Amino acid sequence: MKNFLPLLVSSLFIANIAVSANAAEYGKSEMGMDHKSMDKKGASKMMGVHKMTGTVDKIDHAKGTVMLKSDMADMSLHFPPSAIKDLKDGDSITVELGFTKEGAKK
Repeated sequence: MKNFLPLLVSSLFIANIAVSANAAEYGKSEMGMDHKSMDKKGASKMMGVHKMTGTVDKIDHAKGTVMLKSDMADMSLHFPPSAIKDLKDGDSITVELGFTKEGAKK
């Protein structure tokens, strides 16, 4: 359990950065993928990629924060405020998570 918490926190941090950086690109086929997360052949270097579905709870539109309640774990997430303007408490959403290891071989 001790090893799981840092991994979860790191994954959420990377997911927040990826979502924030790509909010304007939502819906495009390579959303979330940039040159840093791809190898020289264009394949993804993302690890631990998975989806979690949950219910929006305690949303703060001004700050861009969302509490996602799911069966796996409750997650506090941050998005650009403009990306969550249409969300409301009780909405069911799916979050895609993944991470890249800093200093990974290129």
